[in-house]
Amino acid sequence: MADVVLDMFTLFGPVPPRPGEHGVEPLLAVLQKHGVAGAVTLSTRGLYYSASAGNRETIHLCTQAGGALLPACVLDPRQPQVLQTITGAKMLCLLPATQKWPMLYAPLTDMLRAVAQSPDAANLPLWIEVSRPGDGTALAAELRETGYSGPVIMGSVIGENLIEAIAVARADNRVFIATDGLRGIGEIAAAVGAIGASRVVFASGAPVQALGAALAMVAAAEISDSDREAILNGNARRLLSGRNATA
Repeated sequence: MADVVLDMFTLFGPVPPRPGEHGVEPLLAVLQKHGVAGAVTLSTRGLYYSASAGNRETIHLCTQAGGALLPACVLDPRQPQVLQTITGAKMLCLLPATQKWPMLYAPLTDMLRAVAQSPDAANLPLWIEVSRPGDGTALAAELRETGYSGPVIMGSVIGENLIEAIAVARADNRVFIATDGLRGIGEIAAAVGAIGASRVVFASGAPVQALGAALAMVAAAEISDSDREAILNGNARRLLSGRNATA
């Protein structure tokens, strides 16, 4: 295993969210338990209630977390004003299946164009949930339509959708696959074999999903130690620093 592990997708706050402040202490405890040095995270308030309010909460609480947590801001195309709340984000997130809107969606097209033109957003990694059949294909069409040119991480790639995600990533070297939706050590090896370890990133969805199980799956995958290091650490560092993780 890598000496330093960076988790590219975590959450804090209850599911479903409730009124009041939601601290990051449960998430920090899970990271410490499993020896994970840092994580990109977002507030469940931003995911299920108000993207703008959640983004402000995320940036505020990550600032207080001593560097262990990096803020991810939710982009909700149904709330276009949310772009005013992303200053300070290290990653942007679109979660169409969770929020129940379609991937081929005119407001999403408008939002991606706006993100591409935003000095606060244009070079940030863009996390996009692709858990439904056809989402990856629709995402590729959206990227072509909008001319969006930043790095894109496909998250929640579940089961049979891996074949579709691999096809999308093969056609566009800006596109990465995250491990949070993968459910078998063979799926990690398949992704690495198809697009290279430099475009696979570790993510757990903790604490909603089990961080220990996510780490164990990467540890058991039939890949080289250097590939494992890239997935657990190196690729995330390059993405978060603004450098091309395929370099």
